[in-house]
Amino acid sequence: MSAALLEDALVAAAPGPPRTRRRAHGHRLLGLLVPLLLLGAWYVVSSQELLSTRLLPSPGTVATALGDFFAGDSTTTLAGVVPFTGAGFEHLGASLYRCGVSWLLAVAVGTVVGLLLGLSQLARDLLDPLLNALRAVPLFAWLPLALIWFGLGEGAARAIIFVGALWPVLVAVSDAVGRVPTAHVETARMLGTPRRWLWRRVYLPSALPEVVTGLRLSLTLAWTCVIVGELSGTDRGVGAMMSAARETGRTEQVVVGIVVFATVGLVADLLLRAATARWVRWSRA
Repeated sequence: MSAALLEDALVAAAPGPPRTRRRAHGHRLLGLLVPLLLLGAWYVVSSQELLSTRLLPSPGTVATALGDFFAGDSTTTLAGVVPFTGAGFEHLGASLYRCGVSWLLAVAVGTVVGLLLGLSQLARDLLDPLLNALRAVPLFAWLPLALIWFGLGEGAARAIIFVGALWPVLVAVSDAVGRVPTAHVETARMLGTPRRWLWRRVYLPSALPEVVTGLRLSLTLAWTCVIVGELSGTDRGVGAMMSAARETGRTEQVVVGIVVFATVGLVADLLLRAATARWVRWSRA
């Protein structure tokens, strides 16, 4: 490597100047402004009793319920069988496991089928109409069929999450692979890349920025589908807790579930972005 190339690589890898880092940190702090304003508005509405506490419990009531959910020392149940107090980690663990297993399977299937559609005109002609029709089916429409096929409980919940997470990956991979420039493929062939390895050495790397976007959307949809899947008769999971709380009229516990879903979804997206950042760093150059 020449000295000039080495210098360029070091400059590209070096962190930005302190002023740039401070500006980025300031932008992150700015993102807290709207949530804090909403929290303040919520406090004002509840303290002035502008809405019934049954419709909108106070922030303090929700905070207490959140503490009981994760750190309570009793085992009160909702709707007879769903625990709440002290059961937060149990419910969260069940939801994360369902989501993780179903999402990974959806990513695997979506990537393989997406590559097939992007690389083969015949496969696209055969499968594209059917897949586009199935993609248009609302998620709730799959729930009765999942219950018939898998019965109440775990199987139906995972099936619903899988269906919700599949389409973003499949569409992102197939569209991105189909748009890879022919020049990239021809260059790889001139450099001796076997045809059978083009998908791994050319198509998939070139498509990674769009694929990462599809993965992020897929993970978000998988997590939001958890509550739909947990309506299928499960007695463990954040969605199951929220459904039972609704039946017993415990609005503050429903809001606790919303807070948990929002927090975990944000953290999962940040972790995925951090994990995939090096894959797409070249696309921002």
